[in-house]
Amino acid sequence: MLNCYVVDDELHALNVISDYIARTPNTSLVGRCDDPVAALQEINDIMPDIAFVDIEMPNISGLEFSKLVRKEISIIFTTAHPNFAVDAFDYGSYDFLLKPIKYERFLKSIQKVAEIRKSLSLSHDMLTHSQKDHIFIQSGLKGQMIRINLEDIIYIESLNNYIIIHLSNEKYIVYLTLKETIETLPSNWFSRIHKSIIVNDDKIKSIEGNRVIIDDKIKLAIGSTYKDSFLEKISKNLVKRKLSS
Repeated sequence: MLNCYVVDDELHALNVISDYIARTPNTSLVGRCDDPVAALQEINDIMPDIAFVDIEMPNISGLEFSKLVRKEISIIFTTAHPNFAVDAFDYGSYDFLLKPIKYERFLKSIQKVAEIRKSLSLSHDMLTHSQKDHIFIQSGLKGQMIRINLEDIIYIESLNNYIIIHLSNEKYIVYLTLKETIETLPSNWFSRIHKSIIVNDDKIKSIEGNRVIIDDKIKLAIGSTYKDSFLEKISKNLVKRKLSS
């Protein structure tokens, strides 16, 4: 069941999407509001699977609204202006519905989100139940999963709601968050050094100031939030000279 919330300052638009949700199997309307400011608190408390958000609203735009809701909520933007499409996807939306919204297009959007969320759940399950020396990820081909040896991973970076797994000669894009990824990787093998970067400790050539050096081409920034814990971890392998008494 996909729980849905609708935010739109136009009553007609609220009614249309609410009716579509009621007509669609495995979807449920858990809330609706014509004031985006009032909707913020409620939507973060309810935590729906999907939020349909109008882009042009008073006090706060739908784009800004999407930055304030919890990341676990899938945003689908709605608007009467097609020129907002690029901005909508830049803000990490799952889809973009142009008004007047036809039911067939609405249904396609629902199915898209359902498939992505299922993929996320499967990918997370593969990581969680992986052996210590490898993980499985879901490829772009339906039903296909790819094995990746942990020792082959150089680093992992985040890209909106996705991660990019960098190997020596290739990379894979997976629908997962960096937080979910680091929680399932062995902590003695991988370190989060930045809000958007996880590094394989065995691939580190050197640490220079606020950078991790992998090779001449790969130099990764160390974020201030993660620097102390990362250096403390690395210092356990630091060879120190014993001073004679």
